Amino acid sequence: MFQLYSKGCEYAIKALSQMEDPSQNYSAKSICRKARIPESFSRKVFQALVHGKFLQAIQGPGGGYRLQQNLKEISILDIIRAVDGAKAFDHCIMGFARCSEKAPCLLHYNWLKAKRHLVNELSERKLKDLISMAQKKRRNPNGKS
Repeated sequence: MFQLYSKGCEYAIKALSQMEDPSQNYSAKSICRKARIPESFSRKVFQALVHGKFLQAIQGPGGGYRLQQNLKEISILDIIRAVDGAKAFDHCIMGFARCSEKAPCLLHYNWLKAKRHLVNELSERKLKDLISMAQKKRRNPNGKS
């Protein structure tokens, strides 16, 4: 089955989209509650985000996590690669272990074309865009003006 990104990546995107104020410390518990994601699994995801320099881990009382980069600079592709690895989109769309230019699967060239477009879109979409969309949705949950 094709999956764009892992569950951990989904949690990372949801968590980061709740961190609207770069000057604020966020506890893992409060972010997980707001993002509706499991705290136990998300702590490992947060460590990947710290390692990728998206978050700074703040020690001690009142600690937690703080955004380390500008929301306008963090792309969704950056987040995916931080959690799922640099080769997140290098797998075969049909799930074959041996798919390459020399031995392509039936969808290999279609996937290459679609992947170029997808990667470009994900690199252009910034975390700030997601946060803005989430804020609009919270203000107007039914989509009515």
